[in-house]
Amino acid sequence: MDLSNREKEIVIELIVSIAVAAYYFQAAYIAGGFTDLANMALGKVVINAILLSIASTIILSLVFNKKDNEAKDERDIAIEAKANSYAYYAMCVFISIIIGQIMISAGIGYFESKNPTIEDFGYFEQRHIEMNLALVMHLMLMAMIAAGVIKSVTQIYHYRWVN
Repeated sequence: MDLSNREKEIVIELIVSIAVAAYYFQAAYIAGGFTDLANMALGKVVINAILLSIASTIILSLVFNKKDNEAKDERDIAIEAKANSYAYYAMCVFISIIIGQIMISAGIGYFESKNPTIEDFGYFEQRHIEMNLALVMHLMLMAMIAAGVIKSVTQIYHYRWVN
C-alpha cells in the first residue's frame, strides 16, 4: 500500500497514540494512579509515556520515510474538518457519559438516595463506580485519546476509500 505523506503522518499519530495510551493506562493502573494522583510511581509513568511518545514518533517517522510537510489543499482541509467534527461529537458523548457517572456516584438528582430500592434504581441495582478525582482525570484522558483515534481513523478512511 502506497501512502501519501499526509497519510503517513496520520498513521504515525494513530500508532503512537494507541501505543502510548496502552502503556500509560496499564502502568498507571498498576502504580495506583486511578485512586491517588499524588504518587511518585505515577510521575515516573508520565515521564516514561512522554519519552516513549517522542522515541516512537522519531522511529516511526524513519520507518515510514516521512518527508517534509506538504501544503494542504482543499481536499485535505475538507477531510480534516470532517474528522474534527466526528471527534468533537465523540468527545461530547464521552464527556456526557462521564458526567452521568459522576451524577450517579454523587447521588445527584434522580440518584439522590444513597440506598435506593431496586425498583427506584432500576438497571443499576445499587452497584456503581465510586468516582474520585484521579478516576475522573483518567476517564477524561481516555475520552480525549478516543476522540483523537476517531479523528485519525476518519481521516485515513476518507483518504483511502472516499473520493
